[in-house]
Amino acid sequence: GLTVIDGSHLRDIDLSLPESAGNVIGAQLLEIAESRASSSLFGLSLPENLKSSALKRLDDVDSASFSSRELDRDQASSFLRDYITAIADQLKENPIVISILDGRTLRLFLEDEDDFAMLAENLFTDLDTEDKGKIQKSEIQNALVHMGVELGIPPFSGTCIY
Repeated sequence: GLTVIDGSHLRDIDLSLPESAGNVIGAQLLEIAESRASSSLFGLSLPENLKSSALKRLDDVDSASFSSRELDRDQASSFLRDYITAIADQLKENPIVISILDGRTLRLFLEDEDDFAMLAENLFTDLDTEDKGKIQKSEIQNALVHMGVELGIPPFSGTCIY
């Protein structure tokens, strides 16, 4: 089903700093905040535009200079709270809608042969952009790149690491 991420999940997360944290560098604090927010939001990575918009909501925070700034524990706790609140407020104004696929929808299609055949034919037609009755390797690669871009994944660099 569809889930609306409107920031309400973020209002209840643990905002305490790790026990070992004395002074904290800004980049570490941003990483802690984004990790906590991401885990509260079904493990989704926060989009860059969301993070930058949230940072803009905070007075006197320039992300470039903040990353190298050292904060004491009180300053870090205050920033963590304010940043997560800013992310939640940004999501309240501009919610993200996601679809969580747990297999139920696919199972429904698999149970009905006609629906499955229609789905498969539509998918094949979408992928066969050259209309040759065959799906070329390049057509599959283009579809995967397009899907990745829509999901915020950068295009394939051409180098594989195994």
